Amino acid sequence: MSASILVCGSLNMDLVARVAKLPRAGETVAGESLQRLPGGKGLNQAVAAARMGAAVAMIGARGDDADGATLAALLAAEGVDTGGLRVRDARTLPAAHTGLAQVIVAADGENSIVVHGGANMTLAADEARDALAALWPDALPAATDPTAAPSAPRVALAQLETPTDAVAAFLGAARAAGATTVLNPAPALPGTLPLLAQADIVVLNETELAAYAPAGHAVLAARSLLRGACRAVIVTLGGEGAWLVTAEGDARFPAPAVAVVDTTGAGDCFCGVLAASLAEGHRLEAALPRAVAAASLAVTRVGAAPSMPRAAELA
Repeated sequence: MSASILVCGSLNMDLVARVAKLPRAGETVAGESLQRLPGGKGLNQAVAAARMGAAVAMIGARGDDADGATLAALLAAEGVDTGGLRVRDARTLPAAHTGLAQVIVAADGENSIVVHGGANMTLAADEARDALAALWPDALPAATDPTAAPSAPRVALAQLETPTDAVAAFLGAARAAGATTVLNPAPALPGTLPLLAQADIVVLNETELAAYAPAGHAVLAARSLLRGACRAVIVTLGGEGAWLVTAEGDARFPAPAVAVVDTTGAGDCFCGVLAASLAEGHRLEAALPRAVAAASLAVTRVGAAPSMPRAAELA
């Protein structure tokens, strides 16, 4: 089955240390446990969408190493098409190891993360564009034969843990192919505000929003981003749910109260489930409650990709 969702993004092996509290600057704390878990924003979002039953393919780059093979195998086991992953030979690109993230998780579920991009940062613009064309070979520019039967919704989802020129090429090609483009500008990077205009929907948290639109109140700041080409801005608010802001108005989608274990990957869960709902043909107003519920469930579990819920759990 042809993928209805293409995710262009990172895949990392996460080294997750659990501690009683996050260390302050200069402080050493004792680790209570250490795990190697699959992660990376792209992989997390692809797994979250696939577990909702969506047909998903991933575009990205990994190292020709054990971690890369493990992550590719996990994606395949989740039903994600890995044909868009490029494999880097460490003999010619010594620094292009599979991405690695150092994650520290406190007892209250809060975390600190350091990401080593590795192969993720080698993805080229033409590779992202060519991979999209290969995965959607029948994709045509939006101005197609008006008598043709309407195609199923397609969604292109990206983040900023790969080079921004690759993300721009991916979003541009996806928009030309008639797909709904969704950008999660995380991490927020200097100089990337123009990239947000290439997305139909922008999803970001309050910290990222402040980096792009430091206007105080979340809704007012989000509304300032609508001056570009995007038609909706979604601000995720952690335990308080999410705001949807469009030119027509704004709406709040509260989150249920849960016992938080680990917040790593919650935003990725939100994005992946949102993309899956859009690919099913749901309007944003109907897709958001499902995304909020899924992210709320994910934070009750350990890890990023392993914590993503399945569709049956949200029924």
